[in-house]
Amino acid sequence: MNSKIILFFLISTLLYACSVEEEKNDNKNFIAKSSLTNEYEVSKRRLDGLISQNADDINALIERGNLALDHYDFSNAFSDGARAFRLDSNKFESRMLYARSLIDRPTTTEKDKIVAQGHFLKLVKDKPNNLDAIVGLANTYALLQDFENANAWIEKALKIDSKCIDAYRLKGSIFKIRYYAVMDDSDSKKFAQALFDSTVNAYSYITQIDPEYHVAYMHLGLLFDQRNDPLCLDHYLSAVQIQPENLDYKYALAYANGEYGKEREAMRIYEEMIEQDDTFYEAYCQTGQILQFKYYELDSALYYYSQVVDKDEYHLDAYVNMGIAYQDKGDITNALKNYAKALAIKPEERGVLVTLNQFNEQQELARSRAKELKKKL
Repeated sequence: MNSKIILFFLISTLLYACSVEEEKNDNKNFIAKSSLTNEYEVSKRRLDGLISQNADDINALIERGNLALDHYDFSNAFSDGARAFRLDSNKFESRMLYARSLIDRPTTTEKDKIVAQGHFLKLVKDKPNNLDAIVGLANTYALLQDFENANAWIEKALKIDSKCIDAYRLKGSIFKIRYYAVMDDSDSKKFAQALFDSTVNAYSYITQIDPEYHVAYMHLGLLFDQRNDPLCLDHYLSAVQIQPENLDYKYALAYANGEYGKEREAMRIYEEMIEQDDTFYEAYCQTGQILQFKYYELDSALYYYSQVVDKDEYHLDAYVNMGIAYQDKGDITNALKNYAKALAIKPEERGVLVTLNQFNEQQELARSRAKELKKKL
């Protein structure tokens, strides 16, 4: 499997923001374990207690809904937002929560976006200078691919506050999506470069406004990484330095180090991640791949792969790589055994980060290698 694909899936959930749909619809199944999770649970329990005593405590519902949004718990945010809106549709904060939760759900439809846009228009009418309402409205236009109106509302937000991070973040998102749409078009190279530069400028300006704003560094890292530019290392490192407990960010930094010839540093970071959370099996797998394919330390690689399959019995990459390692060691029996395990995995059992095409490619590799080995028996 292309491990860079895994990288983008793993960290995309932390880059959601006021964002156009291509970013928002990225995988949200992995969220790094950190102290933030504990803080969320503590705050949520407090609010759960208040709401259990009074199910119609609208202020507690709004606070819990916004807390859920901030921690990517979109389903519960929508539930609280819808209830708060039913309790008092005239309350500015309940309408705001409901509108935001409508467009942040993974199941958001075109109708939801249009309905949310109507709510944001009402919010802006009620409070013309409210930045959350203005940026939220801009976001609905962006989600509906109306970038002209989206940018017009972004500029309105920036006239009110020239350092509005959410406005710049949405601005950067729009530039980025437009860049992704044309970056592989040979006839649009100059336009793609201009969009790329504009995207970098938008996120870079955010880091000037707030040097501790780690999400912007990750956006920059991904942008340069996708262009195979080692400048991504500096941005990933900045994000890790700001949030040293964030496993997503560490994974991005470690993987990029491996990509750009700093394998030992990559393994050091993976080992640090394992010490922090020994269930993060991709750190084991990546270490195994470096040891196997870079340094040809097959026994050490096999140890790390064994740790992976102990934690994930359906990890296709680990079984295929173990098969190759045993094959290179001349251990045909164990090679065939691991290829067989790889082939026994069903498509519906594959990991959430594995696309069907990647799954099929890896199984075909296992199948072809096993077939060649059987000919030699």
